[in-house]
Amino acid sequence: MAADRDQIRTLVQQPVEALQLELKTWIDPRAADGIAKIVKAIFAIRNRNGGFLLIGFDNASLLPDPYAFDEPVETVFHVDVIQGLVSRYTSPSFEISVTYQDRDGQFHPVISIPEGVTVPAVIRRDLAGNGGKKLLTEGDVYFRTFNTNGTASSARIMPADYADLLDVCFENREADIGRFLRRHLGGVGSAATLATALGLESKSTQLRNRAFAVIGIGKSASDDAMQAAATEEERKRVKDALTMHVAMVLDPIKPDALPTQDFLNRIASSNPNFTGWPVWLDSRGFTDKKSRPYVVDRVWQACLVDLDGGWSQHMEFSRYDPQGEFYLQRVMQDDLTEKVPPGTALDVILMIYRVAEVLAVGTSMGRALGWDIESEAGFAFRWTGLSGRTLRPWVNAFRSFGTSGNQSRSASTDAFVQVPIDTPFSALAPYVASAVAPLFATFDGYIPSAELVENSVRKLIERKMD
Repeated sequence: MAADRDQIRTLVQQPVEALQLELKTWIDPRAADGIAKIVKAIFAIRNRNGGFLLIGFDNASLLPDPYAFDEPVETVFHVDVIQGLVSRYTSPSFEISVTYQDRDGQFHPVISIPEGVTVPAVIRRDLAGNGGKKLLTEGDVYFRTFNTNGTASSARIMPADYADLLDVCFENREADIGRFLRRHLGGVGSAATLATALGLESKSTQLRNRAFAVIGIGKSASDDAMQAAATEEERKRVKDALTMHVAMVLDPIKPDALPTQDFLNRIASSNPNFTGWPVWLDSRGFTDKKSRPYVVDRVWQACLVDLDGGWSQHMEFSRYDPQGEFYLQRVMQDDLTEKVPPGTALDVILMIYRVAEVLAVGTSMGRALGWDIESEAGFAFRWTGLSGRTLRPWVNAFRSFGTSGNQSRSASTDAFVQVPIDTPFSALAPYVASAVAPLFATFDGYIPSAELVENSVRKLIERKMD
């Protein structure tokens, strides 16, 4: 897993435990008990289809712990040391990487565990500690799962977790026929025809209407929150900025659901964290208390404003309704960067990444919140601030797709796509293509190739974005 530097930096600056992100205090990879903890964590994340292990953090406070060793962190947690533990205790073996990221003058190891597991990682030999106590047992399987209070933890796999583990393996093998069909039919004309033949059109219409209603409600709530959270100058700066409005609605509605901490824990823990600043992120650990989520009318809300010119600028608003309705409003990076003048550009591949992330995170949340695997998620998109903007690969000028200069004369556009929540990440490309098509068509009729979308989605889920 080759995470980019911005993602690693964000993970260390704003760590939040999730199914694919675990925090550990300073543990000694040279001592038996430290080896056992590291191996269990890495194996559990591997079996959850990859992620990250951050060392040197208290998982309760999410704050850094004082460094515990005499030797430099790069020596104690050298990649050869950690890779040696993986190779010695796992079957089959896999390759990890280690990055060292500074926070407050102290470097922290970030161990990246690759995705793509098709056979579960299993402990291949015993490890005994002081007094002969067995710390690792040959044949054990570890897995990242939710415990009783809804937070993520690494533990010996329980019977209830085997379905998830098998899903991960099957998804990577693309051996499930139903998912294979969705990969080739999802979000395209033939899928719509199939839905009509099966009598699902009315459900699709209901989801669409609900989703766009949520965009209206969310936009109104965002306006109120931004009035209080942002200065007049900040609001003026983004008045005509490129903004993505997203609503996700889950079927069926859960009318009695409450905005509990357990609900928020499951949202946070299920986020795959594909990017350094993921959609529907958990801001409970943010230093700025104004950025933390709060409850209004039985719905969690969070308003994040940071336009001070630091290493990362953001302006967004989120709503999390436990009944099954979610909203996100985000000012896009195209207008928060110094690489291009505001109001002038839209990077095609960057937008594909963001839309794919919305679908991946949304369906992952739906599964974690207990919606049945046969449930559907309806995603409504609205993009504003398009007029006068041109397609331009400003993130990486070398990844040209032959359309630089295509201009939009539309102020905004909408899209809707319906996704089964058990759709594997690797099968999301057709849905992403369907979602972005109306947006890109406003730019002189441009439609990205299926290959471009497929490759971009793959890079996102493999965390190999360029």
